[in-house]
Amino acid sequence: SKPTATTTKPKQPAKTDAASKKFLSNNLKSSNPNYRIQRELKEFLKSPPPGLSVKISGKNVRLWVITLSMPDNSIYAGDKYKLRVQFPNDYPTSPPSVFFLPPTPRHEHVYTNGDICLSLLGKDWRPIMTAQSIAQAIFSILCGAQRKSLPMDNARHAGNKPGQKQDDWVYHDDNC
Repeated sequence: SKPTATTTKPKQPAKTDAASKKFLSNNLKSSNPNYRIQRELKEFLKSPPPGLSVKISGKNVRLWVITLSMPDNSIYAGDKYKLRVQFPNDYPTSPPSVFFLPPTPRHEHVYTNGDICLSLLGKDWRPIMTAQSIAQAIFSILCGAQRKSLPMDNARHAGNKPGQKQDDWVYHDDNC
C-alpha cells in the first residue's frame, strides 16, 4: 500500500456575519464617508487580534459590536464582554463612542453604566487610531487588572447615558 500524505487545512479566518459580508461587498470610493470604516472592518475581520471579534449591527455600518474573550491568565478568565462602537459623522476627526454593553466588567476604569475612563476616547484621540486599536487598548487594560473594583466616582457617574463625548472628563490617573 502507498503511504498517504496528510495535508493540513489552512487556518480559516473567523466566520464573517451576513451584515458584514454585505457591507464589505460594496466598492466604496475613498470620498464615501463610510470608506474608512469599511477599510477598518476588512482589516479587523482579516486579522482579528487574539481575544477580539467584531460584527456590525444589522444594516448600520457605523455601529459595531466587538466581543472581548478574556484569557485564562487574567482575573476575568473565561468571561466575555461586548463593546458597543458607534462611529460619528466626523470620524476619524472625532473618536467613536465606545462603551460596554451589560454585563460590564468590574474594573477601576469601567463604570457600571458601561462607560470607560480612557483618555484615548477623549483628549488623547488621534485620527490615525482605529476602532480595533481602541478595543485592543481596552482589552489590555482588562488583562492587566490585579483586582476587580469600581471607579472611585462610579456612584456619581453610573446614572449617566453611556457613550457620550468625553470632552470634559477628568482622567484620574495615567493608566486610563
